[in-house]
Amino acid sequence: MDARGIAARISDLPPLGRRVLIGALLLATFAVSWGSVSVQSPDLQIALWWPAAGVGFLTVLASRGRRIMVSVFLAALITVANLLGDRPLALALAYGIANAVELWIVVRLLTRGRAHAQFTTLPQIGWFLVSVSVGAGVFAMLAGGAASVVTGADPLISAFSLLTSHGSALFVIGPLALVPLTIPLRVPRWEPVVQSTALVGLTVVVFAPAQTLALTFLILPVLMWAGYRLPPLLFAIQTLGLAIAATVATSIELGPFAVLLENDQRGATIALQLFLMTHAATGLFASGQSADSQVNARALAERGRDAVKVAAELLHLTRQKDDFIASVSHELRTPVTSILGFAEQLTEAGLDAESRQVSRIIYRNARRLSDVIEDVLELSELTTSDRSTRPAVELDARLLLSHCVEDTTGLIPPGRDVTVDLRLPEYPVLFRGVEQDLSRVCSNLLSNAIKFSPAGGTVRVTLTELADSLELSIADDGPGVPIAEQDAVWDRFYRVQTPQHRDVPGTGLGLPIVRALVRQRIGGDVTLHSDGEHGTTMVVRVPRTATATQRSVRAPDQPSTS
Repeated sequence: MDARGIAARISDLPPLGRRVLIGALLLATFAVSWGSVSVQSPDLQIALWWPAAGVGFLTVLASRGRRIMVSVFLAALITVANLLGDRPLALALAYGIANAVELWIVVRLLTRGRAHAQFTTLPQIGWFLVSVSVGAGVFAMLAGGAASVVTGADPLISAFSLLTSHGSALFVIGPLALVPLTIPLRVPRWEPVVQSTALVGLTVVVFAPAQTLALTFLILPVLMWAGYRLPPLLFAIQTLGLAIAATVATSIELGPFAVLLENDQRGATIALQLFLMTHAATGLFASGQSADSQVNARALAERGRDAVKVAAELLHLTRQKDDFIASVSHELRTPVTSILGFAEQLTEAGLDAESRQVSRIIYRNARRLSDVIEDVLELSELTTSDRSTRPAVELDARLLLSHCVEDTTGLIPPGRDVTVDLRLPEYPVLFRGVEQDLSRVCSNLLSNAIKFSPAGGTVRVTLTELADSLELSIADDGPGVPIAEQDAVWDRFYRVQTPQHRDVPGTGLGLPIVRALVRQRIGGDVTLHSDGEHGTTMVVRVPRTATATQRSVRAPDQPSTS
């Protein structure tokens, strides 16, 4: 989208075309200046409005590289226009020079030495208003001082009148030189029609004969509507139309400002110009806010698309990593199995003491490597498939946990003397699921609890029935998991970084496998509870989707296992 305004488009023309248009704008500035001076009140040395400042602004802004020369031409033409309006030579010359200095300052501040000025966002619009205020202020001081010297007028009153006259002209006409010409309409087609009709209607009402000043602000909400919702060019055209209508109506003694003309012509002129400045500046701020909102919305949308793209790339890389690890693990499984088999034979052979010790070390480390491979393959399978290949059947959780505890406690090393306290309901607890999945969850959590329990400690396994789920709790008397690391323990290969935990062998894959099984396969949740110093409790909740047996069916009591 081409965001250039009229001034930038003229500036970018070939040299001949640009010079022709700048010459035409110089003549237009002269004509508008002469017209404004000609229709001014004979009692005032100040025009009712000075649109020549706006036309001159466009002329200087479009004359890239020759702005000082164009400003000199403007000074001469405005001086001649003032002389033709029967102003004294000294005053006409002062007004011409002050106009040229004003326009050069405004353009210099606005462009900051660049070829074009930016006029789309709220900060850029705010800087335009600042630049215009500074330029109009300099003009008011120069021209007001000249008017005081030549005509004896009050310098402060003259300066303020000139400030509002030029400020209002630049506020109203300046945006036409800057706003983009090709911004598409982003609202329904009927909305500009309704808004424009409302603006015309309210303008007619406000500037009808004998209206009061209180009604003038009825136009402001409709103009802000255009600034916030409609393209900036349409808002700029409407603001110019309002300025022309208000000036013409006041000059023929219509509208709220005409009432003041009878008693205070200067006050009526200033009031009209402040009316135009207020409405133009407010609408410009609304337009800038709208542009910023659209820019932010596009930036957020772009960031969202980037985030989705990055997430897709990360997911692809993760899958590649998982596939690579699974492939390597598959390749390692066969040789490691062979090493285990031969190492086991060596430990049973009649070797000398040193050879038996070496064979036991080989077997122990091969077993550890085999466990890592099996864990990696299990986790890889869970990553690539959320569903188990085995069918769900009706199970008795009470019986399943009893078998799991029995299998796991058989692996407790002699001398550890860790007791497993199994607390189960006295009746079958039925649910629907895959036996191997829940057995793996129970086995991993129980083996962790036993590994980290001190010698002589107790692991408490509790099964509780809830309304629509089962809750399995496994608590140990170990060192606990530091609070700062409780989220990290679910990451692959993560090991808690305390001496008590580092001394216990493990792969760092048990808990990630448990979470993946519970959340992806079983459809439940698993949580960790620990104060960070004494003991850890793992709580697994499993949905209970089917129960076909009454609780009156009893099973024999299961004693505690140690």
